[in-house]
Amino acid sequence: MLGAASKSAATAVAAFMAWRRTIAGCRALADLTPDQLRDIGCPEPFAPKFVVRVGVGLMTDLMSMR
Repeated sequence: MLGAASKSAATAVAAFMAWRRTIAGCRALADLTPDQLRDIGCPEPFAPKFVVRVGVGLMTDLMSMR
């Protein structure tokens, strides 16, 4: 029982450490200029993947539905 809990805790800690490294890498890349990104081999600067297009009357319609 103690072995399973220890293994589970070790897995959770490893996942958290991997997540922290990923976030740190993303933040470091976000601070680089396009020239620096090309120097390290990134073909283009990272762009947001999610884009929301708001139509002309959408905000008015949404506010009126409140």
